[in-house]
Amino acid sequence: MSGKETEEYAIISSLEMMVELGSKQEPETVVMSNIPKLDKATEGFRPGEVIVISGPTKNGKTLFAQTLTKAFTEQNVFPLWFSFEVAPKYFLQAFPELPLFYLPRKLRMNAMDWVVKKCAESHSLYHTNVIFIDHLHYLFDIARTRNPSIEIGTIIRTLKTVAVNQGYIIFLLCHTKKGASEIKEMSYEEIRDSSFVSQESDCVMMIVRNHKNFDLNEARLYVEFHRRTGVMHQTVDLVKVGGYLRPEEKGREG
Repeated sequence: MSGKETEEYAIISSLEMMVELGSKQEPETVVMSNIPKLDKATEGFRPGEVIVISGPTKNGKTLFAQTLTKAFTEQNVFPLWFSFEVAPKYFLQAFPELPLFYLPRKLRMNAMDWVVKKCAESHSLYHTNVIFIDHLHYLFDIARTRNPSIEIGTIIRTLKTVAVNQGYIIFLLCHTKKGASEIKEMSYEEIRDSSFVSQESDCVMMIVRNHKNFDLNEARLYVEFHRRTGVMHQTVDLVKVGGYLRPEEKGREG
């Protein structure tokens, strides 16, 4: 190591660390969902956190992430988006009124290092520290991976390290193993391919539409756990209004 690197990784006391952190202290970006019950459960989303959004296919994961995007931009926090699953034209058209956020002109599949590089580039240019990745399985080549579980564990740990070191808030979308009709009870254990997703993340939220009542404008969000607040198994009922998911209220039509 060079002298600078040696100094950077030197062992120091807790008191010295507190002084250094105080001297470097910047206003912390805490963003709210503007969904009261969710904000109470999370106390806002904060730098260094990796938040997983999971649920069956076509059950509102992307819509929920777009709802959060809209809420964040209203707080003058403008995210960076990696929308691998939906073509840019249709992804942008899904917003009732397009908010300001950032995204690569083109995406590179199966390239985790590239994603990390683009996060740094966007942060440098546009001060983006909220990142959405839709979704996990586009970050590696599952066809060439002998052990998807270990690969996913490495990816989640990389994202967590980057979030902590750079002060990012990362939202990672993931699929479940089964479809909505096959899942008896919504749980983080239903996330596809790896237990490392829940083990390494700060918060897991699951979302499913109301198939039982045949009202697909209604959805239930499950805050499975949140490490910082200690919340577990909190449910938030939502309804689609004006192209976004809102807190469900009696008498409100989707």
